[in-house]
Formats: sequence, C-alpha cells, structure tokens
Amino acid sequence: MSKRVIYGFALFLIAIGALAAGGVIWAVTLGLACIIAGNEFVAMTQAKGMKPSPRIVRNMIFAFFALAAFPSIPGINLPPTFSIEHFPILLTVGVCASFFRLLFRGENPPATIADIATTILGFIYVGWMPSHLVLLRNLVPPGMSVQTNPLQQPGLAYVWASLFIIWATDVFAYYAGKKFGKNLLYPQVSPKKTVEGAIGGFLASIFWAVVVVYCADHYIFPDHPFRNKLWQAPLMGALVSIAAQLGDLCESLLKRDAGIKDSGNLIPGHGGMLDRGDGLLFAGAISYYWVCVVVLGIL
Repeated sequence: MSKRVIYGFALFLIAIGALAAGGVIWAVTLGLACIIAGNEFVAMTQAKGMKPSPRIVRNMIFAFFALAAFPSIPGINLPPTFSIEHFPILLTVGVCASFFRLLFRGENPPATIADIATTILGFIYVGWMPSHLVLLRNLVPPGMSVQTNPLQQPGLAYVWASLFIIWATDVFAYYAGKKFGKNLLYPQVSPKKTVEGAIGGFLASIFWAVVVVYCADHYIFPDHPFRNKLWQAPLMGALVSIAAQLGDLCESLLKRDAGIKDSGNLIPGHGGMLDRGDGLLFAGAISYYWVCVVVLGIL
C-alpha cells in the first residue's frame, strides 16, 4: 500500500472521529489543521518576497476557531448565535492589529502594502472562512432542544452533507478527468484539470447531496435536520461543488504565482495541509450560510 493511501486514510479517520465528537474536539482538530495551513500560506507569500506577520496570522486563526467553539465549551451557557454575532468584532480587531503590528515592526521600511494585505488575507482565507465549519457543526435549528448525543446533533448532518459534496466533487472530478478529460479547464492556473472532470465532479455532487440529505432526514437523524426540504439538496450540491472547485483553483493560482508545486510537504503523497483543504475553505462557509438561509431561514 502506497504512502499516499496510508496517510490519506489516516487523515480521513482523524477527520471523521473529530467530526463525530463535535464540540471542542472538532474545533481544536480543524483549528490546528488551519494553523498549519496558515504557516504554509505565510511561507508561500515569503517565496514571493512579501513579509506578512506570521504571529498575527496564527493568532487570528486561533481566535476565530476559539470564538466559533466558545458556545460549545462545557459549563458555558451561551446562545448558538453568539459566535457569528461577534465575528465582525474579531475581524475588525484583526485588521487593526495587522496594520498596527506592521507599522511598528522595527524594520526600515516597517512594512509594505503587500505585507499588510497578505497578513489580513492569511487569517481571512485560512481562519475566518474555514471556522464556519465549526459554526455549522454547532448549529441548532430554532425551536429544537440541544442534543447531548453528538451523533444525533443536526450540525453533524449539515457538515456531513457538506463534506460528502466536497469529497464527491474531488473524487469524481479526478476519475472523470482521467477517463474522459480532453479539454483543459483553466491551463493558465491548473494545467491538469479538465472541463470533463469538473462536470463529472459537479454531477456527482448533486447526486450525493440528494442521497445524504434524504438519508439524514428519513433514516439517521430523528429531528429531520433538513426539514424535509429535499428540493434544496441538488441546489446545495451544485453551489457547494462550484465553491469547492473554485477553492481548488484559487489555491492553484496562489501556488503558481509563488512558483511552487505544493503548499508544503507535511503529508507524504498529498503535499501540504492547504493542498488537502483548499476545497473546504470557501465551501464550508457557503454551506453554513446556505443552511442558515435556505434550510432554516434564520439569517
């Protein structure tokens, strides 16, 4: 068995275990992965001659995940909306801290526009965006009592559906592209991705979205987390799949500009943490707002 398969399976088991546990465990696991990805992002910008503040990027990623997990900490009685309501405050603090830290960095000149911009981009891209997956895991529909059994919590259904869509997009895009790929999708950014692969991943995501949402509402979760709105499942699959594929292309754009093949070498056969999670960065946030607005109608 190749190292790629072994490490890929190990990552899968860790992710599934943390997701099933939910709460602080899910937040800590995902947060640590994003801090590593944040370090990779900083290294990528440094390869371009930029000098963002690694400390601000890491601390802000930690802060976003800590805030997202805060209502789920045992003994703390806060409404589920506490985190999302305070995200704008934390984002404001991060922007101000980025400017002030680089203003007084003690170098001559202290900082450039690119240094400040990449510092802010770093914690938004690898902190604020993926921390929505913690909000999604902790989401409780209005009028529903909080489930103490983590395997029956509706947030598990929401994240599980989102991840299935992202994984289906990734896996079926790879095999459809390998089998039928003839027309390159965006060769200036990613020389191997094909139109046929993108379509295959897109169609597979719609199918699996319907399957997962139907099973969640009718067989797995007693409280019908998707409110029996099966009509929205293919739309969710389509939207999240597009977000995942665009997230992949965006990370490829960053790597191509930096002149590197992988964001890191942490995971043998897979590259860096940012390489493995690029599809989650946009898709996770979009999944959260989709569930809030379309499924639950609370935003």
